[in-house]
Amino acid sequence: MAKFLIKWFQIFKNSGIKFFEENPFKHSASTAYFTIFSLPAIGLVAITVAGYFYEDDVVRTQFLDQINQLMGESSSEQIDSLLSSATVQSDRVLFQIIGIGTLLFSATTVFISLQDSLNTIWSIKAKPKKGIVKFIINRLLSLAMIAALGFLLLVSLLADTVISFIQTHIKEILDGATIYIIQIMNIAISLGFITLVFAIIFKVLPDAKLKWRDVWVGAFVTTVLFVAGKFSLGFYLGTANLTDSYGAAGSFVAILVWVYYSVLILLFGAQVTFIYSKEMGRIILPKEGAVAVSVTEVERERGTAE
Repeated sequence: MAKFLIKWFQIFKNSGIKFFEENPFKHSASTAYFTIFSLPAIGLVAITVAGYFYEDDVVRTQFLDQINQLMGESSSEQIDSLLSSATVQSDRVLFQIIGIGTLLFSATTVFISLQDSLNTIWSIKAKPKKGIVKFIINRLLSLAMIAALGFLLLVSLLADTVISFIQTHIKEILDGATIYIIQIMNIAISLGFITLVFAIIFKVLPDAKLKWRDVWVGAFVTTVLFVAGKFSLGFYLGTANLTDSYGAAGSFVAILVWVYYSVLILLFGAQVTFIYSKEMGRIILPKEGAVAVSVTEVERERGTAE
């Protein structure tokens, strides 16, 4: 047990050192900025995907409920308003195509930013000569990520249906134990949902080859950090009273702050994954079309450089 704790202490220590060398605050800020413009489009695409299998109104309510649990009621209401205004409405085919294209471009931008951040954390870079092809592949990959979020939203809906069934039909059989079983199921489903999202991000999004065993360890560690951070961030947003400071823009600022710190946690989890994989002797390698990056510091004496 002592060796296990010492090993993980070293992993977190080394992760923290390398994490701050990669300027994570800049990456978190840029991703948070893009999220403000991408979130309505991401929500609309994810809801549309899940809506093929479930009623749109139910899916939308579930999506907003997830946002409410993560960011708070005011942010959820703001996103609901943005979703309503993000719908493509036009009778002309050309305008519909342009509108849908703009919507998809906006939805995928935040994932491109996140991909660049993860590549930096894992010391990987796309080859410049593959620029145009890589751009198209990245957009398609980001769109697939949003579709996956739609399916996960559907899974969350089905899980809620099962829990509701248990609560309604098996309550008499389980008696007083029902509430505890339902609470445990809710926590397990929530943690499983978040872990799966992080696992998909780590496995699919970066230009890196990563073993599934490292993916799951990294995703679980990131989930634990994320849940702990969620309570801390929720406390901060609840006491900061951003509405008084920023007025009508308070909800937007709350979303910006929440995404900023969430991305910081995600990037630190990615750094832990990188160090853990290295400690286990499994180096994260670049995919085809990407290269590993090594930074070397070179000092020159004054007057020798021309």
